[in-house]
Amino acid sequence: MAEAITNEFFAFNVVGILHIINGPPEETLKTVLEYLRLRHPLLGVHIEKHKGRFAFVSEGTPGIPLTVVERRDGDHWLEVAEDELNRKFDMFTGPLVRVTYLKDSDGKTESEIIVTIQHSVADAVSGANLLHEILVLCETVESRGSLDALEGFDPFSPLPPVEAFFPPAYKGFRRKWKIFSFMLRQMGDEFLFQMRSMGKRKPPIHPAGRCKILPVKLSKELTGALSRSSRKRRVTLNNLLTAALSMVVHKHLYGGRALPLRYISTADLRPYLVPPLDGRYFGSYFSMLRITVGMKENMGIWELTRRLNDLTYASLKRGDKYCANLLSYRMMRMLFRFKAFRMCAGALSFTGPVMMRKRYGKIEVRDLHAFPSNFVLGPEYSAAVRMFDDQIYWDILYLDSDMDREQAEVMAGEIRTILESVAEEDM
Repeated sequence: MAEAITNEFFAFNVVGILHIINGPPEETLKTVLEYLRLRHPLLGVHIEKHKGRFAFVSEGTPGIPLTVVERRDGDHWLEVAEDELNRKFDMFTGPLVRVTYLKDSDGKTESEIIVTIQHSVADAVSGANLLHEILVLCETVESRGSLDALEGFDPFSPLPPVEAFFPPAYKGFRRKWKIFSFMLRQMGDEFLFQMRSMGKRKPPIHPAGRCKILPVKLSKELTGALSRSSRKRRVTLNNLLTAALSMVVHKHLYGGRALPLRYISTADLRPYLVPPLDGRYFGSYFSMLRITVGMKENMGIWELTRRLNDLTYASLKRGDKYCANLLSYRMMRMLFRFKAFRMCAGALSFTGPVMMRKRYGKIEVRDLHAFPSNFVLGPEYSAAVRMFDDQIYWDILYLDSDMDREQAEVMAGEIRTILESVAEEDM
């Protein structure tokens, strides 16, 4: 329950934003949220803490709150989303989800549905599926008048903890050996990192900082070119995007000098569970892999991409994703107890294509954004990335205590320039 531990100190939410045209009536959205609360058990829980351990409890949890706000303009959602990222849940009361509906009142048809979820009950995959289900059910209510006798949306039963779905090698005594080996590797990596970082810049730890967002969208042409380039060189698009972010962080925050830097790549555990779980099963099934890279001066994009690709592949093949998940709550406890270091220099979460339609009856989806909260012990510059409508949505997060918006935009611009140069190589 690393996410719950984090929420005791900082907001740790996932905020999804649906930009839509011809949005549903307020009453329809209320009906849909109540239906989904009954369908997904984790949408109707709060957390209880006993002897340092956390548990989900459904009894006595209030319904999902819906706040309807008059939409000022096309940028109003940015202000609301940033507020949601920085506002902690009362997890001991619940629920661990809330919804804001920005509606136009001057005859325009644009609106935003903003869904905020505490990270302990949802990951990027289930969060995206929830947005999809909201629109499917809104379409159904508007076309049929109700959700009675609706097929394909039966309620789910509560699921056991994620480790119950781990492969046999990560259960019982064998799991203890795997964890021991993982910890030895982590200790060795930490020793080398500290040795090679002596005299180098250390990321500052500020007493406070607010999470800020910067949405970026790449064209269909550029997205297609990047996908082809990564396949041609037999590297993942995830690692290509991470390399671009890493190069910019290295240049702007560390002066481009030779030194080791740490990055976090988010691994989706769902395909590797037994049995695999798709996005319909609500929950938090991910792992944060910490990768240490020896950065060189004037390092090329493909050299860094291959290095990241090799390191990530080796980590996944060893099964580090399971061990990192099992030990995440210990890492977060240590992080908040000592407050002596930040988790990494940069982080990127890539969820791939989002299975969402452009139209749901009268409702048209214009854009889709999603941001996970950051905090003062987290990465200095990070991004949540996905593909929707054949475009890469690059949602950047930074802290106002680390940089201002001008610097964040300069760094985002350089990331785009790097990716455009990659695409031009193969044209």
